[in-house]
Amino acid sequence: MSRIALFVLGTILQIPLQANAQETEESDRLQQLEQRVKELEQQAKAAQTSPSMQSSLRNSHFSLYGSLRPTLEYQDKADDVWDIGDALSRLGVKADTEFAPNWHAIAQGEWKIRLDDNGRFGEARLAFAGIGSPFGQITFGRQRPVQYTLVAEYIDIFNNANSPFGYNQESPFFVNNALIYELKLKPVTVMASAIFDGNSGGSGADTINVGAGFDKNGLHLGAAYLQQDTYANANRTGKEQLTGAVISYEFSSGIYAAVGYQAKDYEFETAVNRTGSTFDSALAIPFANAYKLKLGYFWFKDGIEDASSQDYDGYNLTLEWQIAANVRTHLEYLQQNNDQREDDTIIALGIRYDFDLNWEF
Repeated sequence: MSRIALFVLGTILQIPLQANAQETEESDRLQQLEQRVKELEQQAKAAQTSPSMQSSLRNSHFSLYGSLRPTLEYQDKADDVWDIGDALSRLGVKADTEFAPNWHAIAQGEWKIRLDDNGRFGEARLAFAGIGSPFGQITFGRQRPVQYTLVAEYIDIFNNANSPFGYNQESPFFVNNALIYELKLKPVTVMASAIFDGNSGGSGADTINVGAGFDKNGLHLGAAYLQQDTYANANRTGKEQLTGAVISYEFSSGIYAAVGYQAKDYEFETAVNRTGSTFDSALAIPFANAYKLKLGYFWFKDGIEDASSQDYDGYNLTLEWQIAANVRTHLEYLQQNNDQREDDTIIALGIRYDFDLNWEF
């Protein structure tokens, strides 16, 4: 066979040989990729089914949240004072684990961050755990009282540590050693709680707080009753009874209005009984997409008729700018007229930065 014929034959034979080599190389690469994907899937499956993850986090929701709220305040009291304040900054965690259909173990902890006191951290606002079920929710620990949840929360719309201003003087924002039951039967919510503090001097419940709320189409109606024993050096000195109600409504335009009132009876073992009251109103008017004007009028009356009275009334005006979904600034003017003391005037400029990080397992 001539050399030319051999060359032509060799060239023809090389074409399929090269194609087969390329196909083999591509097949090897695919096998390597498939093997790597299987390894990654096995690693992910092992992480999900590890003992710690399975026992602690399976069917769970966990969130880390916080709110930083520094203010610059001008206070016109006995002396004019400029100061950096804090409008209740906090850091908290929430956890929820479903251990059976519609049955949940829940927990929450929340702590103050004092931006006006060297950034001090640690004083608890909330610290409780409990069970949620189709038959209601029961929780134990430091919590918001029924009185706040059903009444005061709906007038607490201002960027101030003392809001709501009438309620603030002697009404509870948090309660320790509390057992709280809550049942939601839309549109009605029913709540009941008791406080058991063995160090107070009483042998049973020291505080009883019950209430109900109605929520539908932007309307909220709430009422609550609180009775608590008072002690001094483990000796019972009397009891206090607090009856409150609130009505709030959010219009389709975004305008929000709320009015809350409480009557407080002071009954003493060795002193003259008296009756006081609190009143708070709130109005929020949104405009220009990112702005909101908030107005409020309030009073507190303790029923004392002499110079020791803490009675006051006042009003506040706030302009709020929502910079982003989790960032807003405000400028507030607060005037509190005290019957037996110097009046208070406070002008505050503040910023609020919120965050909320969530994980599902």
